[in-house]
Amino acid sequence: MADIFIKDPNSVETFTVVYASKSNLNDGTASDSGELQGETISTAVATVPAGITLDSDNQNQTAIQGVTYAINTVHNIVLSSGTAGTDYAILSRITTSGNRTLDKTITIICQET
Repeated sequence: MADIFIKDPNSVETFTVVYASKSNLNDGTASDSGELQGETISTAVATVPAGITLDSDNQNQTAIQGVTYAINTVHNIVLSSGTAGTDYAILSRITTSGNRTLDKTITIICQET
């Protein structure tokens, strides 16, 4: 199931796609039970549809609700603009240090907040 986020069309916000375990070590090591399976993210590319703007993306260390994810275990996607009442499917495609390609899609619901 895709992650769903709400974004105001006037805001610039970062949305994080987590590839590490959401409840264990969150560091991409062999004991990490997330999709990385002991690897890290080598490259990450976000693909966005027309109508919303990709300002930048990175794989920096990130803290979400008190859980810290190590560098190269998440894909942070910074988005701006959008049209209220429109849903956007944002593709996160990564290549791991083991040369695997993984895709995740998040849904951005654009609405005035």
